[in-house]
Amino acid sequence: MINAFASETLLLRRRPMPLVVGGAWTIMVLAFAFGVPYIVYSVLDPATEQADRAELLDTLIPASVPATSASSYPLFGGALMLILGVLMTGPEFRWNTWTARFTQGPSRTDVILAKIAVGAVATFVIAVIVAAASTLASFIIALVEGAPTGLPSAADLVASVGAATLISTAWMSVGAALGVVFRGTTVALAVGLLWTLGLENAISGLAGMLSALEPVRAVMLGTASGSLVSSLGAPTQGEGGTPGVVDDLSTSAACVVLVAYAVISTVVALAVSRRRDIT
Repeated sequence: MINAFASETLLLRRRPMPLVVGGAWTIMVLAFAFGVPYIVYSVLDPATEQADRAELLDTLIPASVPATSASSYPLFGGALMLILGVLMTGPEFRWNTWTARFTQGPSRTDVILAKIAVGAVATFVIAVIVAAASTLASFIIALVEGAPTGLPSAADLVASVGAATLISTAWMSVGAALGVVFRGTTVALAVGLLWTLGLENAISGLAGMLSALEPVRAVMLGTASGSLVSSLGAPTQGEGGTPGVVDDLSTSAACVVLVAYAVISTVVALAVSRRRDIT
């Protein structure tokens, strides 16, 4: 397992996908969680919309970074992490590298477990980079606007990075499993994004009108992700916050659902890879 983990770490470092996904996500968070709101803040009339400006600025200062930087993960960040997971397993089929790796090194179980474990480490690194970039951006905004520049507590930052990592790992694991199940990237990406961005949103919207769908919404990946971010203090979508942030589940329930997705996805990837011919 140690050799498999070291091999997967080297492999991920040699490939551009974590840099592309991580870089794209960092830019998206800075642009949509800080850049666009700051532009809106700048164009609001100080004479007639002072309360709105103050409320908006409060979300952009360093003290609010833990909630603000994590608020985009439930919907947009999750989709990118799903793409990362698919790109970690799907291309192995197109490149015909599974056969050599499964026959000349560690077992299939070790390789799959190591691949997902390395993916989880990558999501943690991305979460740390996003949090650091968000803190810097908020500090600059606070300096420019003469707002408080006090940093959030270490506990709040750790909770934010931990929540972001758990959400990202769950989505990444689902993507990795889809890449194995569909033996490639195209169908896996189509199914994953259709499910997470289309089907889940449709069910979530209908659940408000059809009570029979409430149990289904409670175990959806997006609901758990949004509920966990909401526990950090981020305003929900219904309160005018980021799309995908909800408060349908408690913090513990959201964590259980996310862990369950990661575990089930890993089990599925293991079962499929062990029981069928890779070639």
